Amino acid sequence: MLTPQLERAQQAIRGRHAPGFTWILNETGPWTPLRKPLAQTTVALASTCGLYRADTQLPFGAWNDWGDPSFREIHTDTPTERLRIAHTHYEHTHVAADPGVALPIEHLHRLAAEGIIGQLHPWAYSFLGFLPEAGQLLAETAPLVAERLRTEGVEAALLTPC
Repeated sequence: MLTPQLERAQQAIRGRHAPGFTWILNETGPWTPLRKPLAQTTVALASTCGLYRADTQLPFGAWNDWGDPSFREIHTDTPTERLRIAHTHYEHTHVAADPGVALPIEHLHRLAAEGIIGQLHPWAYSFLGFLPEAGQLLAETAPLVAERLRTEGVEAALLTPC
């Protein structure tokens, strides 16, 4: 079901660029059970909140009507004060006050220290959640990130959507 904000965005996209545009609604997601206990699993973190490192990375093209299918790698030792938001399709109040809401790196480090998860992968992946045309993300970006995670031994990923 579309929210009123997404319905307005859909109408704007139809009016400006693509008269037949319709959001893809995913009612289910793929599920793969863990092959070993979570306490022995390497977990990666991914977010669709549009976070990037202001001191070393360019922001996402958040003001583009078609979104931005790229990603940003953020090392998990990055101080939160270096993170910024480049996303125009959600309310930033809570994420701006505490980037850990969108990228809970400290919490996952604590879970690793407590033995709840095996370890946190040293790189988190940030995406722009607004992407009306997801073709490039599905064909190029997501497979690239998935292959990186697979070859680096990541066995589970936590997605924090915004």
